[in-house]
Amino acid sequence: MKRAIIRSILAMAVSATLILPVWAGDVVVIVNKDNNNAMDKAFVAKIYIGEAKNWPDGGPVFALDQDESNPVRADFYSSMLGKSVSNMKALWAQNIFSGKGLPPKVVGPDDEVKKVVGTNKNAIGYIKASSVDDTVKVVVK
Repeated sequence: MKRAIIRSILAMAVSATLILPVWAGDVVVIVNKDNNNAMDKAFVAKIYIGEAKNWPDGGPVFALDQDESNPVRADFYSSMLGKSVSNMKALWAQNIFSGKGLPPKVVGPDDEVKKVVGTNKNAIGYIKASSVDDTVKVVVK
């Protein structure tokens, strides 16, 4: 009886790992093709936590976020920022309350992010790597 219970628990644990989002760890940061500013993961993190409001060339950063219910958002926060969605909500609540700034603009899924980034030189966003096309430039993988 105990072996059957242990096998059931083990099977559930294995099944849980198999139903993770297919794109986990597969998020890229994109900018407009005409944006030539140098950036890395650390600079992207500064943008998304509200510490960097301008590009190195002086232009204003227009950061985009995906909808809170989209798993890509949780994956981006985890892989690029080392934070959870709830951590980021708390951080932005504090930033807003203290007058440090407003959070990134929330737009629709990958196609919406690409559309906005593709038409705004100062925009930055994130999408699944499988959604990348020639309308945007990948800057951080």
